[in-house]
Amino acid sequence: MKVELVTPDGVVFDLTGTAETSPVLAPEGQLRGLVGNVSRTNLAVPGRAGVLPGQARFGEIESEVEFYLRAFSGDELAEVYAQFRRAWSLWGAGRPVVIRVHSPSGVWSFDAWAAKPLPGIDVVPSSQLSVRVAVTVFIPSGLARGETYSRTGIVTIRNDGDVLIYPRLVWSGAGGQVVGPSGATFVLPPVEHATTLDLDPLEVWLEGVWSEAVAPGLVGTWKVPTGVRIEWEQQVADPWT
Repeated sequence: MKVELVTPDGVVFDLTGTAETSPVLAPEGQLRGLVGNVSRTNLAVPGRAGVLPGQARFGEIESEVEFYLRAFSGDELAEVYAQFRRAWSLWGAGRPVVIRVHSPSGVWSFDAWAAKPLPGIDVVPSSQLSVRVAVTVFIPSGLARGETYSRTGIVTIRNDGDVLIYPRLVWSGAGGQVVGPSGATFVLPPVEHATTLDLDPLEVWLEGVWSEAVAPGLVGTWKVPTGVRIEWEQQVADPWT
């Protein structure tokens, strides 16, 4: 298994590498908190043991991770330290750091911010060859997303993740009629430039659109016209399997 940290500028650090192969590492045990935070609204059954399980709800992930920075000269460490520190933004103030997990089940990514400003320095980095930096990692989505799938025509989506999948429609040109899993239809208008319509009811902007999703463990089939593609990702609470 391999875990990488990708900065907003596209610099990739191999967190599971060695001091000789990567200047930024995550020591043993530091990534244990990067899993879904689940709660359920269970209902007690009067006069009986157990509960009626409620729907799983995933809150944000917030976990302190101590990173190990290593270089072969003080000047090099000072540069790595500055680059690493600049990569982290507070939520809402910049682009995320991506923590990418290469697991047996696929490649999964967490979009992460700093929950609070990084601590000040204990020592001047240029006077050292290594330093530890603690970051309170904040992942508002609470889940890891998989790779993006993109298909055209008649598209069947299977949901092996942990939450609903609302796909996106991307098109330019004539548009046309879309048929959802239930058989409900709506029409995409003609557009001159590439346009995206997210079918998530919190994101949909086109009137008359029937927002349909694929529940975990189920499949759904859409039919989209020529010139339209459908995109989606799965999301999981445990990307480590």
